[in-house]
Amino acid sequence: MSEIAMDRVLLISINLITAVILVFAVPKDKLREAIVIFLFKQTMTWSFGLLVVEWGLIEYPIREFVKASATSFSFEYFIYPSLCVLFNLHYPNRNRWKKLGWILVFPTVMTIVEVIIERNTELIRYIHWNWYWSWITLWLTFMISRVYFVWMYKQSGKGYRW
Repeated sequence: MSEIAMDRVLLISINLITAVILVFAVPKDKLREAIVIFLFKQTMTWSFGLLVVEWGLIEYPIREFVKASATSFSFEYFIYPSLCVLFNLHYPNRNRWKKLGWILVFPTVMTIVEVIIERNTELIRYIHWNWYWSWITLWLTFMISRVYFVWMYKQSGKGYRW
């Protein structure tokens, strides 16, 4: 199997794994919250992803819609928003150390995986970009989504808070 075919299989596998995790990790009674988080994060990542590509900072040599967009549909429009759903719905409510760990672990693990993918595949290529920019933007968008989520549901009585 060619390297390009392997990269496409990897991309499809990541999408499937993400979808399966979402199905099992999102409780049915929190589906509405999951959709709100997903769409809000999607707006941020899609917009920011387009800017980063247009400014020539990152390139996605192997992507889904080659003629439609230079960015990765999977990463910006499905995978990152899905992981943001998990981040927000399973955010620890009590212990400050658990909260701090949660806030730091999500962007760290995602950045490590992104760097591994960048170094070993053609799914993403850093041009004028470094891992720490990925970490900062992931952390920032997760925090913005958390603020939005808590604000959106503060009157619901469901106990979402910082």
